[in-house]
Amino acid sequence: MSKGLIFITGASGFIGSATAVEALKAGYRLRVCLRRPSVQLQTLLSKYSTQVEFVVILDFTDETAFSDKLDGVDFVLHLASPLPHGTDKETYFTPAVKGTTALLKAATKVPSIKKVVVTSSMAALVPLDGIPNGGVIQGKQCSFFHFHIDVVLTPSSESNNWDFSVDENGSFEDPTNPAATPMVLYMASKLLANMATWDFWKTAKPQYALVTLHPAFVYGHNLMQTSAEGIRGGSNGALWGFIMEGNPTGFLTGVHVQDVAEAHIRALDPKIVDGSKYLLAGKSITGPEVARFMQRLYPDAGAAVTEDAQGVSSPVNTTKAEAELGIKWRSFEVMVQEVIDQQLGFRKNAFG
Repeated sequence: MSKGLIFITGASGFIGSATAVEALKAGYRLRVCLRRPSVQLQTLLSKYSTQVEFVVILDFTDETAFSDKLDGVDFVLHLASPLPHGTDKETYFTPAVKGTTALLKAATKVPSIKKVVVTSSMAALVPLDGIPNGGVIQGKQCSFFHFHIDVVLTPSSESNNWDFSVDENGSFEDPTNPAATPMVLYMASKLLANMATWDFWKTAKPQYALVTLHPAFVYGHNLMQTSAEGIRGGSNGALWGFIMEGNPTGFLTGVHVQDVAEAHIRALDPKIVDGSKYLLAGKSITGPEVARFMQRLYPDAGAAVTEDAQGVSSPVNTTKAEAELGIKWRSFEVMVQEVIDQQLGFRKNAFG
């Protein structure tokens, strides 16, 4: 017997495809919402064909476009959102904010919907100018958006009274590092979308429960990748570049894609209450540890990472997700191994 019908966006992406498979394995039916048909995704989900239907919505920012697509839906998983892809802020902010609020508004008109889970990011829990001195990123964010307090937080603290405001008309370019602009815009879009999500929740008081998930950098096997070149532009590409191409900085606070997929399904449990927010991040690793891991398991792979490599790690408190979602994080080494194995496999196939 089906556990209910899920309306899911973003299923053709890295996290979304893993989440779609996890939902089907758990016994849910899926109504997969895409901007354009995806033969690749249809193939991936073909073994579950009796549980899956596909709908197309060209413009996720149009509230009316969802009107007849949500009929009979029990749950909504909203994963679609812009990735870092250029320097035009409008291509980030409008899809991220209106693409979320349009769906939230449409869902209020469907009495059968019990819960909406929105995939945000760890970036939505961090001020745009960085973590205050001594701060720890938490699984819960307070709504203090217009002032800034530097506080030292204990591991038991659940919330941060930080300034999460974003000046949409401001400049998002760092003159000393113009290449970082897409990531800054991405982070700003996540902050704006998350604030809009919870502002809507407070104002509209929808009939459904609302939950947001905030993953760190997501790594692991990509179900939708079909070639070595397909790693470019995503989080796996950043990890591959750090390890194999000598990129100077690696983001080493990560979470396994399967942990994120499972978190989405566990968030549908009625025990997960309305208004819950969860930071998803496994145990960090250091640059030297990555280098030693590669030397031990992949001595002939041509890795460029050395024991002098600089990794960026963020202080996090994930006790809320561990306790309430029951997550036991997969290790960073597992993430590295899956990314390397997948890429080396593509290379081997390409060269026979």
